[in-house]
Amino acid sequence: MTDGEQQEALVKRAEDEREGIFRRYELGLDPTNKVDSWENPTFEIYHITDKYGFMHDSRLPETRDAQEVHRTKIEVERVKKWVKMLETWPPPPDKLHKRIYKGIPDRMRWPAWLRLLNVEQSIENNKNVYNRMLTLAKKYSTETRQIDADVNRQFRDNLAYRERYSVKQCSLFNVLNAYSIYNSELGYCQGMACVAGVLLLYMQEEQAFWALNTLITDQKYGMHGLFIEGFPKLTRFIDHHDRILSKIMRKLHKHFTKHNVDALLYAIKWFFVVFVERVPFSLSLRVWDIFLLDGDKVILSMAITILYLHKDELLHLKDMDAIIEYLQVKLHKNFGYNDDDAIQALERVMKKLKDLKLDVPPPAKSNEFPTRTLGDFVEADMEKKIGRRRNDYTDTEKQVITDVISRQEQNAIEVQSTVSYETSECATGDAYSMKTYQSITSLATSPANSSYSLYSNGYVVTTPESVQDNARSQSIHNLSYLTAQQQSYAPANGLQHMRHSFSSESDSRNRLDLDQALEALQRQQLHMHTKSPSSQGVYIIHNGHHQEASDRNGVNDADDDDDDALSVENTRL
Repeated sequence: MTDGEQQEALVKRAEDEREGIFRRYELGLDPTNKVDSWENPTFEIYHITDKYGFMHDSRLPETRDAQEVHRTKIEVERVKKWVKMLETWPPPPDKLHKRIYKGIPDRMRWPAWLRLLNVEQSIENNKNVYNRMLTLAKKYSTETRQIDADVNRQFRDNLAYRERYSVKQCSLFNVLNAYSIYNSELGYCQGMACVAGVLLLYMQEEQAFWALNTLITDQKYGMHGLFIEGFPKLTRFIDHHDRILSKIMRKLHKHFTKHNVDALLYAIKWFFVVFVERVPFSLSLRVWDIFLLDGDKVILSMAITILYLHKDELLHLKDMDAIIEYLQVKLHKNFGYNDDDAIQALERVMKKLKDLKLDVPPPAKSNEFPTRTLGDFVEADMEKKIGRRRNDYTDTEKQVITDVISRQEQNAIEVQSTVSYETSECATGDAYSMKTYQSITSLATSPANSSYSLYSNGYVVTTPESVQDNARSQSIHNLSYLTAQQQSYAPANGLQHMRHSFSSESDSRNRLDLDQALEALQRQQLHMHTKSPSSQGVYIIHNGHHQEASDRNGVNDADDDDDDALSVENTRL
């Protein structure tokens, strides 16, 4: 057989495989459709199914407690308000913001999400486009095999996706294949299955297609940069996440660095699918509501909120595996806070990050958005048609690997700096501040890898001794949402009832007023010197000679390593 005949045979085999897969989805639940025994779960359905269609390991309570009855009454009243508001869309921005942060009633998510993503207008402007893309996908899609595999494992604990080739499984398969043709530059990435799967829980097939397109291509959400080869937006968000963590939760950041916990290990699914399958589904829906309203900055704020709420528990975990399991598995099963308390904490964190000018990451580059015209059919090359895997990495993939290695090396340098400090004279307080010492060590060993590093911008921050008086010795954990006098007559559902189920000790520590904590830090007079652009030295601040300045984001860092802007127990006032 010649090379040409061999290629033709391989193409024919790929076409037959694609045709067979599409045929099985077209048959759906038809009895003649062959399904392997392992593809359908065998456990019972209804006694363990929640209101969202998800099945649990144990039976759910047969009766509702008083709190759930109360929440149901509130949701019924909110439904009436949402029905009225949707009739006069769009509502005033303040009114919409308030109601979305309170939570969209589940039965109103379908019309609310359609309007927030402007889906009906997209369908009106692109008549018959979806059907044309699906027809082309049946003939030309090179992603069919991977999409089929991902559909078979997406939300299999949900009634809508439980049965193989069910209506929603078929819709998910069609949406992803059609979009791989519509956005030929992106094609398909595995995270897209989860995003489309969530949309299909509340939308019809074509609606979900255009909603997915809005999330991917609209600059407000910009998911194209998360899914495209090289993941440029993921890199940008991880860098900014680290920047926030190093500035306002320094103790936790150092703890993660010490145990080699890179943000890539726990935050990928946070950013790719907006926290689905990493926090309880009801909470992830609340985050989705806010994400659709305010855009991708919500993702960064929610990531910080999760770490802030669970900081005490994370600091008690002493190895990487335990930390990752806690963030990826345990929080999904038991978040420790009810949804309302978590969203209130998110709203406070968003406000404070905005005050600190950290709420928005550096601007996106052009490679985070589509460059090809959407909807123009581009036939795949022979390698993709055959389904042959590449033997080497592309330049983009090599750059991603290089970036990851650089991050790991930088973390190793920071860890070494910490170890060196513990045995140095800096620990006695007779020399430089710890931050200054670490900056010298870092600059002496290698250049900063991150363009957003505090030290790469030439700033060394200290607090003058005159500021360190007794007035600043009170710790944040003595603060609470309400004073003892207020608690005596506060309503039963007030914020003082925020409960953390992991640890009784952390219950009191986590009842802090984030607004007071950060405002107190902002009132501190932090002083810094900058190095000139041509100078490679590090300037040490001496008592009596201080110059007020701020870094390029307008945020000041404290010199004391134990001063965390979001710390429960280590922030000084």
